[in-house]
Amino acid sequence: MKNLLKYIGIAIPFLGLTACGDDFLERIPEGQYVEDTYYMSDDALDAATEPLYNRAWFDYNKRPAVAVGSLMANDAYNPWMSPEFTTFQVTALHANLSDTWKAFYSVITMANSVITAVETKCGPDVTEEAKARTISEARLMRGVAYFYMVRLWGNVILFENNQDIVNNPVRPLNKAVDAFRFIINDLTYAAEHLPEIPVTGKASSWAAKAMLAKVYLCRSGWEKNDGSRDAADLEKAKEYALDVCQNSGIELLENYADLFKYSGNNNRESLLAMQWVENGEWGVCNTLLADIAFGPEVTGGVNVWGGGLSASVDMLKLYEVADTIRRDATFFTEGAYYDYICTNEGGYRYEGTSAPVKKGVIGGSEDNGGIYIASMNCPINTYILRLADTYLTLAEACLGNDEVLTGGVGLEYFNKVRARAKVSERSRITLDDIIKERRIEFAMEYCNWYDMVSWYSWKPTKMLAYFNNQHRGWRASNIKAVDNRVLHFYVENDLSSEETEWGDIEPSFAINVTADNIFLPYPESDVIQNPLLNEPPVDYDFGDEEEVVGEEE
Repeated sequence: MKNLLKYIGIAIPFLGLTACGDDFLERIPEGQYVEDTYYMSDDALDAATEPLYNRAWFDYNKRPAVAVGSLMANDAYNPWMSPEFTTFQVTALHANLSDTWKAFYSVITMANSVITAVETKCGPDVTEEAKARTISEARLMRGVAYFYMVRLWGNVILFENNQDIVNNPVRPLNKAVDAFRFIINDLTYAAEHLPEIPVTGKASSWAAKAMLAKVYLCRSGWEKNDGSRDAADLEKAKEYALDVCQNSGIELLENYADLFKYSGNNNRESLLAMQWVENGEWGVCNTLLADIAFGPEVTGGVNVWGGGLSASVDMLKLYEVADTIRRDATFFTEGAYYDYICTNEGGYRYEGTSAPVKKGVIGGSEDNGGIYIASMNCPINTYILRLADTYLTLAEACLGNDEVLTGGVGLEYFNKVRARAKVSERSRITLDDIIKERRIEFAMEYCNWYDMVSWYSWKPTKMLAYFNNQHRGWRASNIKAVDNRVLHFYVENDLSSEETEWGDIEPSFAINVTADNIFLPYPESDVIQNPLLNEPPVDYDFGDEEEVVGEEE
C-alpha cells in the first residue's frame, strides 16, 4: 500500500495524496501494512483499517474541517481565520480547499488499497468473516468521503481501483447522481457485513445504517427542481433511521456536555468518529486545539491562538432562553461555569464579553487524568456521526414533503433531542424548526454546512434567502449575560446605551450568496493537472451491476 500510494501521489498530483511537511505516506505507524505478506491473520486485517480512522482524515481535520463544515454555515466567525468561507469568497487557490480535496481522496485511495489487498493478498488463515468486516470498514469510509465531497462539489471523480488511476490519471468528473448510487452501494455493503457490536472506536453496522439514512434523505431532494422530495428515498431514510433508533439499543448520553470531553471519546452515542492518538505523531494527532481555544487559561497553560474565533451573532440568537446547556457546551459566554476545567483551582468561570468556542476545548492535562495535551496535539475525537443526528434525520424524513409534522415517531425523536437539552417539547414542527434544531445541536462540530447544502439542493430559493439573512461577517461585541444568563448585545464600548440588536462591527463589503458560489471550486493545481475537471461530467461505469438504488435490499 505504501508504495502504491506513494506512486499515485507522484503520478497523479490532482488527487493531492502528498501531504505538506512530513508525508504521512512515508511515516508508517506501528501495525500498518507495508508488505505483500502482511495480510496473514485476522488481527492483521483489523490493524489494516486503523489508518482509515486518523491518517486518512488528517489533512481535513487539521484546519479545513472548521472552515468548510462550520464557518461556511456561519456557526462562528473570525476575520483572521479563513473568513472567505463565511463570506463566500473562496477561490480555487485557497489552501484549505486543496487540503479538503486531497484529504477526501486520501481516504478513498487508502480504502481502495485495503479492499484490493484483502481481495488479493490474504493468507489461508484469514477468515471470510474478517475479510468481509475489513472490506466493509473500507467501503464505509470510502462512501463517507464521497458523501462529504458530493455535498461540496456536486460532481466528483469516482473510482474503485487505484491502479486504474495510475494507468489513466486524467479523468472526467462523474455525475452527482452516480456518486449517490456509488455511496449507497458502499454503505449498504457495510451495513450488511459490519458487526452490531464492534471493537471500541471502530464502525458498526448501525453506523452504516445511520449514514444510509442521511444519504437517502439528502438524495431525496437533490436537484429535483420541483420543490418536492422523492417518496422512495424518503421511505428508505425513515426505514434506516428508525431501525437505528428503535433496534440498536443505543441511547443519547444524559449530559450533552459529556459528548465533548476527553472522557466522552467513543461514548455510546458516537456512531462514527475520527480517532486521534494521545501524544501521537504528526498525521495521527488532533491539531485543532490551537485554532479554536482562546487562551492558556482554559488549556492548562498550553499556548493557543484561537481567540479571534467566536460565535456568530446569527448563531447566538438561535438559542432559546432556556437552552443554556447546549450553549455553554458549545461557546463560552459570560458567567458560564465549568467544574471540569481548572480543576486544581476549583473550576473555571468565563467572565469575558465575547463568545469563544468551547467544543473541542477540554481543559488541561490535569483536568483529564494526566493525558498529553499540546497546542496542536489534543486527543479528542472528531465526530463524523452521532446518534442525535439520526434522531433528527428521522424527524426530517417523517416530515417529508409536508409543511408540518404534528405527531408520530419523527416528532417523538425530535423531542428526545430537545429533552436532553432541557428545553420544552414541541407539539408540531416544520422544516424551519429542524434547521434551527440541527444548527444548535451540531454547532461547531464541522457538519452544519453539509446539511445546509442538502436543504439548498431541495429548496434553493428558500436557502439562498436564508444564507443572505444570516448577517455573515458580523461580529458581536460586548455580549452580556444578565437575567438568568439571557444574552444581550450592546454597542461596543458603551454598555450604558440603549440595547441594540447587533454590535457595531460589521463587514466592510456586501456579502451576496448566489447559486454560483454554493458549491466550491475545484482546486486550481488539480485543474491544471487534470483539465477535464472543467468539462461536463459523464456517467460512471458500474459494470454489470444491475442494482437500482432506492429499492428494497
